Amino acid sequence: MATVPSKASESWRPGVVDILSAVFVAIALGWSYAPSLASLASRWSRDPNYSFGFLVIPIALAIAWGRRDQLDRARLKPKWWGFLPLLALLGARVLLYEWNEQYLETATIPLVVAALLLALGGWQLVRVFLPAVVFLFFMLPLPPSINTILANPLQRLATIGSVAVLQVMGLPVLADGNVITVGAEPLEVAQACNGLSMLLSFVTLITAMVILIPRPLWERVVLLVSAIPIALVTNIIRIVVTAWCYHHFGHETGEKISHDAAGLAMPVIALVLAFAELWVLSWLMVEVEDQASPGARPRSSGRPHPEPN
Repeated sequence: MATVPSKASESWRPGVVDILSAVFVAIALGWSYAPSLASLASRWSRDPNYSFGFLVIPIALAIAWGRRDQLDRARLKPKWWGFLPLLALLGARVLLYEWNEQYLETATIPLVVAALLLALGGWQLVRVFLPAVVFLFFMLPLPPSINTILANPLQRLATIGSVAVLQVMGLPVLADGNVITVGAEPLEVAQACNGLSMLLSFVTLITAMVILIPRPLWERVVLLVSAIPIALVTNIIRIVVTAWCYHHFGHETGEKISHDAAGLAMPVIALVLAFAELWVLSWLMVEVEDQASPGARPRSSGRPHPEPN
């Protein structure tokens, strides 16, 4: 007997009213936060550590679109009291603006989006689109104090790792603080990037992959945790290539050949390492799914039983 799919399992497709409502709310939200968004865009354009910020909103929209099939229209119940946290956030935003707390004011954007979802569709809407809302926090630059706390250890680790690799390659290399001298050419690690930009952008990218790509939970956790070492290894590769070109081609030529080109290649290298990790994880752990039909006898991993006469 054929199984009739339930309405809850059917794919939900937005109608014209849904699309127009979403566009209207997005325009109103964008108009309200226009100064904050303009400030963010200015920071993204002038600070290479946060240039990936331009991709955060499009990726969040892609995450939301990919999860639309989980919506159950019958369970969408607007909550009038959901406007209370929305009004509280908007009131707090006014105070933050008066106190010139621009960072905290901008940080209310994802919270306001979550409050809007709660008010317009209830907990069902919040549950489905929560990953996209949380992803919006990646568009916020880190406070300067946290930037400093992260940059200094990353810079030191990049120096130590690069010197070790260069010594294994047989190049004459010395390290004085964060300055690597290869032959007669000094290379400051800060010029080759301390890795903060790669770390932030790669963690953002890996988080998007974890949300968008259907993988077992444990693989997602391992991939997310490995974002930091992969970013560090990728940055060390960049410094090593730059130092090698400095030694063989001189400062000016090495800068043109390696520093800029290696900077552009870093995201590609990091992605290759991430997909290689996924391949190794899939090769090490093979999951067996039970595909038996309701009336069939489940498969056994042991010795087969004899068939009855």
